[in-house]
Amino acid sequence: MLEKIWKKILDIIYPQNLNCIFCDMPISRNNRYSICRTCLKKIIFIHNSCEYCGKPLINTSLEVDKSVEKCPYCVDKRFLFDRNISFIEYGDLSKKMVFKLKYSDKTYMAKIIAEIMADSLLNINPNLLGRMDILTYVPLSQKRMESRGFNQAQKIAKYLAGLIGLPLFDLVERTKNTEKLHGLSSRERRRVLKNAFTIRKEVRDLIVGKNILIVDDVFTTGATIDEIAKVLKLAGAGQVVSLTFLTGKYEKDIDK
Repeated sequence: MLEKIWKKILDIIYPQNLNCIFCDMPISRNNRYSICRTCLKKIIFIHNSCEYCGKPLINTSLEVDKSVEKCPYCVDKRFLFDRNISFIEYGDLSKKMVFKLKYSDKTYMAKIIAEIMADSLLNINPNLLGRMDILTYVPLSQKRMESRGFNQAQKIAKYLAGLIGLPLFDLVERTKNTEKLHGLSSRERRRVLKNAFTIRKEVRDLIVGKNILIVDDVFTTGATIDEIAKVLKLAGAGQVVSLTFLTGKYEKDIDK
């Protein structure tokens, strides 16, 4: 009963499915994701991706040849995470969802993003969830947490945990205030993020032998997820798979 009352209160505070979150056109209250049909058609859902880094496959030969294990982006890399799954291509419209969440305090976006991720995950890889034990998220630095007031990955993960039925734990903390990663190459990001994360002492026993999902908003080079996967596996984790809302197509310049 209390849960139903709380949901009604949330509906009043954060009314959803009244207007499209992009174009503000009136839509049905039953409309999925609070996005009108016109805008939804402009969002590119990822259906054919690299089974390792999760980036969209744009080469026809790669799409047909299922024996190819890695795409041009990650073929020469040795990631420590076992797999990344991204759900939507990074674009002018889709990035607005993340930007509104992170920089405009539109925290209700976290629920919509989580719903998209959960629905897509159950469609493209329903067997994955049966193999995973714990859900966690990418932590923010203390400095950024204080300035923003919340961690967008944590908010997405909180909703996602309820939708996919996995326990959510705060496993990793950021031990240094790293510079902003936007615009940095893969190599530069790895340098900045080296030894930036550690396992929280109180949850070390939870990690041993567990398969873990890490939630984040955007997968760019994989450097952040990889560094977190390193500390999780050193602490005894089994498989480490990341779930990231957005990712872009492979660009050669990203590795310079």
